[in-house]
Amino acid sequence: MERPAFRKPKEHFDTVAHPSHVTFDDGKNIRRNIPWLHYVEARWDYAEPDTIRMEIGDWIVFLSGHNLGPLFAAIESHTLVRVRAQPELAQDREREVDTFVVEIRFVKPAVPPGKGQMEFDLG
Repeated sequence: MERPAFRKPKEHFDTVAHPSHVTFDDGKNIRRNIPWLHYVEARWDYAEPDTIRMEIGDWIVFLSGHNLGPLFAAIESHTLVRVRAQPELAQDREREVDTFVVEIRFVKPAVPPGKGQMEFDLG
């Protein structure tokens, strides 16, 4: 009987100390680079363990994937520099211990009523 080979989990994203920006690549259409200076918050709800919601710049970025703890830690510490969606990894049983993103979605938040343009009565 062959014993399974245990290996260190791989993190399918890049980090560096003190990056000035972070690049999100959806793997299909968009590669977006946003300065960390515009970071607002990241949220990882217990009800949605496979999705991180991140507000940065004018965007809400949804990162859906597998074993996202190390990715969330990289966001918390502002060391994430690049992440790319790799949906093909979801079908690879050897990747069960790895951290990877299968989908990245960019959403522009709606401007709440009363925000945005201001009207002045100049009459």
